[in-house]
Amino acid sequence: MADQADSDARVEQPTFLPDLSLTQQPALQLVYDTAPIGLAFLSPDCRYLQINQRLTEICGISVEGHLGRTVRECVPALAESVEAIVQSIMTNGEPVTGIEVAGQRPDQDEDRAWVTYWHPVRGRDGKIVGVNVAAEEITERKRVEAALRASERQFHTLADSIPQLVWMAEPDGRIFWFNRHWYDYTGAPHEAANALDWHARLAPASVPDARRRWAQSLQAGTALEMELSLLGKDEQYRPFLTRAIPLRDATSTVYRWIGTHIDISEQRRREEHIRFIIDELSHRTKNLLAVVMAVANQTAQYAGDVRQYQMRFSERLQALAHCHDLLVKDSWHGASFHDLVTAQMRPFGETNAGRIDAGGPPVILKPDAVQHLGLALHELATNASKHGALSGPHGEVLIRWQVNDTDDKVRIHWCEKGGPPVMPPPRRGFGHVVIEQIVPRALNGSGVLDFSPAGVKWTFEFLQRIDR
Repeated sequence: MADQADSDARVEQPTFLPDLSLTQQPALQLVYDTAPIGLAFLSPDCRYLQINQRLTEICGISVEGHLGRTVRECVPALAESVEAIVQSIMTNGEPVTGIEVAGQRPDQDEDRAWVTYWHPVRGRDGKIVGVNVAAEEITERKRVEAALRASERQFHTLADSIPQLVWMAEPDGRIFWFNRHWYDYTGAPHEAANALDWHARLAPASVPDARRRWAQSLQAGTALEMELSLLGKDEQYRPFLTRAIPLRDATSTVYRWIGTHIDISEQRRREEHIRFIIDELSHRTKNLLAVVMAVANQTAQYAGDVRQYQMRFSERLQALAHCHDLLVKDSWHGASFHDLVTAQMRPFGETNAGRIDAGGPPVILKPDAVQHLGLALHELATNASKHGALSGPHGEVLIRWQVNDTDDKVRIHWCEKGGPPVMPPPRRGFGHVVIEQIVPRALNGSGVLDFSPAGVKWTFEFLQRIDR
């Protein structure tokens, strides 16, 4: 029994006895002097019975200036909250931990912060005789946390301002944030179960490969880049360039992932258009070369000598060049009939101002029609300037075109008058071949070339889906 009583006495012995000074407790004195945190012992009425140098930094008063004085006298700004904590401990007997305290010393401008821990100290009779206080300064941590929050707000603002879908994930890939454009594009509510899973928006066929490669990136800590289709709120899939980049700390450990989805729909359309243009250019180039070869062969067949061949061939190439300029101007989509007539008549109209009268409704010709009708108009104008209405001072050329709304046929009329009497040519030259054979065959049309004594007349019609 005596042994048990001695044991109980040892258990009840407090770790700190308020009636003993620190000088009488060397071990405790050493703890107070060397502790990297602030330490103090308060009486039930909130007087400082013990305090170390570290804790005096809260108010700037010396250790001696604290002893025997109340908290309200030393740090009045904190007095109310400290008194409430001490009163709570005295009443309930339970410690109070993790309380943050902020303040500013009178002799300093900097705001400082501490996290404090409050534990009751009991006497031999079990009654609470005071409160041990430990305070760890967290000013720098709070500053870093504030800077981090500001940085994150800045990042979120930036991420919301760019036209990309952006997200952030934990090291294990769990996404905790999407930018505003993600929700705008997907239409997913913020509280949806799958709102923070970008795989849920992928085209089903690409999900297995995307998940596999994402898992590999997470395991290896390497960047991910894939072209994937994401489902929008309009239930349409659009192509996106998806990238996920690991963010590393000073030790090269991945602490976050940042992911972006860049809409490449327009880029895809441009690439497809470029491929179309290249294919179309190849096709048009072959057709143009075929026309040039035909012009060269036919010109050579009907030319009297090399000089005549060079002159006529050059003129016809120039006519083709005018057609090509019109087509290039509108990206080879076609050209208006009015612009075609103007371009082909310009070399002749400059010397016969007012004698070429052209008019008709707006009609957009397809590229093949532009090239072949351009050659026909050039041959007719060349003949008129050498032998027909434009060879004399009073002749005129009337050019009209019409569109039949019922069958989408374009009808062209060429009529010369006021020139010298017309005689049918003794032989059929290249112009005849172009007008009567090449053009009708190329455009699947039909026409009549009439060498009337009053003037050459040509009528031609062909079917074309009309763009007005």
